[in-house]
Amino acid sequence: MRRSILISAFFVFGALVFHPAPARAGMHFCNKTANTVNVAMATDYLMDYHVWGWWQVGADSCRAVISADLDTTGDTSYYYYAYATAGGTWTGDSSFCIDPNYAFDLNDEQEGACITGAHRDFKTISTHDESDFTVSLLP
Repeated sequence: MRRSILISAFFVFGALVFHPAPARAGMHFCNKTANTVNVAMATDYLMDYHVWGWWQVGADSCRAVISADLDTTGDTSYYYYAYATAGGTWTGDSSFCIDPNYAFDLNDEQEGACITGAHRDFKTISTHDESDFTVSLLP
């Protein structure tokens, strides 16, 4: 009996030690405010734009927006626009089209025509060509 307990403990320990942790690559947003924040993303890959949203990031929590490795070649630029449900925005200097009321996913042609809503100024994200990056949304 004692031997079977030791063998079971050995296998559980081995599974915990040798089981690799899941990869945490991609783009993450950590909301450091006391309110829910809505986030939209945009990418520019060699002048081919993609704009999509919304992700809700709860107060004092984090959320993955892109769950795959980010481009490390420098060919892709990343941008975001965010607003808090209680007021306040995170903006920048790059204008992209969004749908302010509903989830949206716009390609280059759709974004250029902006038939779905309004333009917002997105902030550039300097990922330093890392495959994983976290944006902290500070009050």
